[in-house]
Amino acid sequence: MEAKEHLLNSKAENTKRAYTSDWSHFEKWCYSHSLESLPADPQTLAYYITSLGKEKKASTIKRRMAAISQRHKTKGYPSPCKTPLVKGVWEGLQRKIGVEEKGKEALWLHELREVIEALPKDKLIGIRNRALLVIGWVGAFRRSELVGINIEDISITRDGIIIHLNRSKTDQKGEGQDVALPFASNPLTCPVRSFEDWITASRLKDGPLFRRMDRHGNIMERLTPPAVRMVVKNSCEAVGLDPQRYSAHSLRSGFCSQAARAGKAEHQIMKQTRHKRSDSLQRYIKKASLFDDNAASGIGL
Repeated sequence: MEAKEHLLNSKAENTKRAYTSDWSHFEKWCYSHSLESLPADPQTLAYYITSLGKEKKASTIKRRMAAISQRHKTKGYPSPCKTPLVKGVWEGLQRKIGVEEKGKEALWLHELREVIEALPKDKLIGIRNRALLVIGWVGAFRRSELVGINIEDISITRDGIIIHLNRSKTDQKGEGQDVALPFASNPLTCPVRSFEDWITASRLKDGPLFRRMDRHGNIMERLTPPAVRMVVKNSCEAVGLDPQRYSAHSLRSGFCSQAARAGKAEHQIMKQTRHKRSDSLQRYIKKASLFDDNAASGIGL
């Protein structure tokens, strides 16, 4: 009973922290748009969740709505989430996000090589994008994790590089996770070489590893998650792939699918991807193994 109670308390604390963070985000958003956060007008909330729909998952938006609803109830106000307007907008967003998430393709290794090969090797932005794409793919990083990497979080060893994540989606307590990226036989898709090439070319010593660049090639501030999505889309389009079919998540799903097709054990893939539950990984494994022992193969077609 004590263990169960401790687990429930732990989950409650995690939820409380998430709600506090979500409400803070909504408050800041309202302030930046000169709108009232408490009580919030249904039109304000509809506007807010629509803006979130451009880059957030449905589960994230749902949690933020729950946080907003709870804060209103705590302060004695009716929840704007229950109004017909917000309900209608939310239902539409769920359909839109569901279709988009379902439609994104995994970026397979041969496609990654094509994309990397097409990058301008003599330009700083090409060197940065190669490092971003290769490290993102081999490390199976979420886009938020990728842009959160600092140079001082990276250690070079005889076997490859180790990237320390200070915080990630599956590490809500902030204990940190280490992700190992080994040397690759192909220099084109080697995460260590791409990292070293970017550091040498950019002359960066510390701070954000991946940064925005202006049209003159000057290195600016930390790259944002939406910017990673655009790098992936634009790079795919450059080699003839439909940019509407790919996103930042294509790097992570591409690694999962390729590793599964190569016969890597589930626990090995989960170690690299930091998945906490195997069912989250199953959709990649299932898709990657569709042609394994296929009944239509070897029957004389």
